[in-house]
Amino acid sequence: MKIIAINGSPLGKNSVTNILVEEFFKGAEKHGAETKQIFLSNMNIHHCMGCFSCWIKTPGVCIFNDDMKKINIKDCDILIFASPVYVDNITGLLKNFMDRTIYLVSPYMEKDINNEAVHINEDKEREPKIMVISNCGYPGLTHFDVLKVLFRRLARNMQTELIAEIYRDEGPLFHQKNPQLEEVIENYKKLLRKAGEEIAQNLTISNKTKEELEKPLIPYDLYYENHNKNCERCAN
Repeated sequence: MKIIAINGSPLGKNSVTNILVEEFFKGAEKHGAETKQIFLSNMNIHHCMGCFSCWIKTPGVCIFNDDMKKINIKDCDILIFASPVYVDNITGLLKNFMDRTIYLVSPYMEKDINNEAVHINEDKEREPKIMVISNCGYPGLTHFDVLKVLFRRLARNMQTELIAEIYRDEGPLFHQKNPQLEEVIENYKKLLRKAGEEIAQNLTISNKTKEELEKPLIPYDLYYENHNKNCERCAN
C-alpha cells in the first residue's frame, strides 16, 4: 500500500499539519505502508488560469511547466489532503493545487447514479481513495464543517471513496512548550499512530478510535483562557 499526503500548510515541515501526518504515517508504516508527504510550500505551482487548454488544446498537459508535473496523485492507493483551516476553509496552497488537477477528468459530462452532472472519468479504476487530516486554532469541531462538505463533493467528483477524516481542533497546543501538556499531546499522537495502523490494515478507522481522536485535548474554557493570554503576551 502506498500513501501520499499533500500538505497545504504554508509552514511546511514546521506546521502542526506535518506533526499530525507524520504520526499517522508511523502507524501506517508499522503495517507495511509506503508513505510520502509532499509540501506545497516548497513548490512552485502556478494557479489555474481557467484556459482549459489541458482539456481541449493539449489534453492532459497544462500550459505551465512548473512543479505540478512532479506530483502524480494517481501513484498511490490512498491520497491524503492535509491542511490547517484558514478562514473556514483549506489553505490557498491546497486549493490552488486542487484546481490544477482538472486535467485528470474529461471535459465531457454524464449523469451519476443520483442523476447529477459529473465529468467523465475514463481512468476511475486508478483513482486513489482519499483521506483528510486537518487542524484549526479554534476549539470545537464545527469549524471543520466546510471541509466536510468539500471533501465529500471532491470524492464524488473524483468518483472515489472518502475513507477517513481526522479533524483536530485546539491545534496550537502541539507547539506549546508546556510540561503539563506533554502527556496529553503524546496520548493524541498514539491515537494518530493507531489510526494509521487501522487504515493500513482495514482501509478505515474504527469508531472507537474516531471518538477518541475527536475528544478535546483540554477543556474549551481553559483553551480560551490559555489562548487569550498567549495573544496578550505576543502583543506586548
